[in-house]
Amino acid sequence: PPWPGRLPPPSPAVVLPAPLAATVHDAAGEPVGVSARLQLTATPARLAVGAARPVEIVGWAGPWPVDERWWSPAEARRRARFQVCLADGAALLLAVESGQWLVEAIYD
Repeated sequence: PPWPGRLPPPSPAVVLPAPLAATVHDAAGEPVGVSARLQLTATPARLAVGAARPVEIVGWAGPWPVDERWWSPAEARRRARFQVCLADGAALLLAVESGQWLVEAIYD
């Protein structure tokens, strides 16, 4: 059977050595979050990476949950991954962990 939480193909072309901080906002400019039950607080509409200007999100998929080292509370990590396509043609793999959005990888 398929691996739970596995991303669908294709795989990203570039995995960043260190994730980039990002923000995701809805159409009204409010931050988008993910609940403990993996529900989005709003539909993602814009993405800003670092201090760059926001870019419109034209398509997205996810979440794919990642629950790492759940057996060791001191080392456990929970996050959700999303694939997004932007109006400028970029396609990115995002993760949200503890309320912080990150760009983890870039699709070709």
